[in-house]
Amino acid sequence: MADAIETYLRTQWHNWKERDDPSKYERHRFETYPRIHKADRLLQERYAGNLTTAMLTRRLSPTDERDNWMTPWECNEMLHGGQIHRSVNRALRYHLGEFEFVWVAVTAPTRSTGTPHEHIYLWVDDPENEFTVDHLKPALEKHLNYCDNAYRKHHRHRPDGTDGAITVYHSPPLIGDKPEKLMDILEDETPNRPSTTGAQYLASQLAHLPVRDYYETERENPPKTLFEGAALAWASPYNWLRTGEGFPV
Repeated sequence: MADAIETYLRTQWHNWKERDDPSKYERHRFETYPRIHKADRLLQERYAGNLTTAMLTRRLSPTDERDNWMTPWECNEMLHGGQIHRSVNRALRYHLGEFEFVWVAVTAPTRSTGTPHEHIYLWVDDPENEFTVDHLKPALEKHLNYCDNAYRKHHRHRPDGTDGAITVYHSPPLIGDKPEKLMDILEDETPNRPSTTGAQYLASQLAHLPVRDYYETERENPPKTLFEGAALAWASPYNWLRTGEGFPV
């Protein structure tokens, strides 16, 4: 894995500093990161006064039933391969059918092991505050049933949606001071509306963002595991950013 990390970092540096082609880091920092924030602001405006936000997090264990460590590639295949995306998406569409909603999903490596996990963030038009954790439980069950090494113990959540693998906010909290990267957002629409904290968290999880902290000497080096995950994202046949129908911009 060390060779993969070295190749990944060298390639990103070369693309970032010496080529006209944007590096993965630049695409995440200057395109995808602002895109998520801008979409969040547009959806706040679209569902003004009626917005509920929710997040479903899909995880898997990095070890098999014999406690042997799986390769990052195997973990990535389990999280994204087969029919798992289709099964989860169908569950969302069926059980949220009474609502208008938009979603985006970001896969990120964990800081502890570099294992990929996916956050699915939803904006829901919910004027009566009827959306609950129960609307997302069927999608979580699909993940637990069809994703090898996905265990219930890693997907605990509170019934009121305040913590865990499923969160639901009828009055979504908003960020206070704008993070530095928000200065890169185009200011042509809803310029004074702050992002939801959920959208900010989701955008901060983009796999290639830590490259900047590695190469800028005044910043603290991120954990090696994040670069293991970023190298995996770079080589992965699966898209670590997925968007549902109606996702803006």
